[in-house]
Amino acid sequence: MDKSEIDAMAEKFGGRFKLTVLIQKRVRELCKGAARLVETDKKNLIDIAMDEIRAGKITWEGMQLDDDPKKAKKE
Repeated sequence: MDKSEIDAMAEKFGGRFKLTVLIQKRVRELCKGAARLVETDKKNLIDIAMDEIRAGKITWEGMQLDDDPKKAKKE
């Protein structure tokens, strides 16, 4: 992936910081066992998350921005 592609992805999500947060949150989900949303042979979770974002499978609106377990609703 070249710099211009990363810049285009960052612009789509409102900047590099938001893109980084999106990737980080998706990687955390993948670490916890979430299913991959794209077919790939890649093993690096960051690459998988970026492929999912590039394919339009992950959006900023679809991510929960507050996943602090202390603030989770108790049932």
